[in-house]
Amino acid sequence: MLANGIVNSWAIAISKRSPELMLFMYSDNAVLLATYTPLLQGKREIRGYFQDFLNKENLRCTITENIDQLDTDKDTSISSGLYTFRFTEYGQEVKVKARYTFVINENKIITHHSSVIPE
Repeated sequence: MLANGIVNSWAIAISKRSPELMLFMYSDNAVLLATYTPLLQGKREIRGYFQDFLNKENLRCTITENIDQLDTDKDTSISSGLYTFRFTEYGQEVKVKARYTFVINENKIITHHSSVIPE
């Protein structure tokens, strides 16, 4: 599967709010440098992040821009771009624009970096 297919699946899965569904997309010793947390490694640490993150009411994610790259051996792909998270907090819709990089090997995310776009 191309990187953008995995990234699109990841974005759709966010709204299902299932940590196990999210973890299925990551390799066993994946690295996650998430928007609001320190460096996480492995499914145990990443699970804890998603258990908290996915608790947001009406959470959804939209990919707004994506660029895919494939390494010369064609076994690792990189997907970089922009996404927008929306969720409800205290009765108000919150919109967070962020940038991302996913590194994918053997159809699993091995590295994922996400950060809020500076204003």
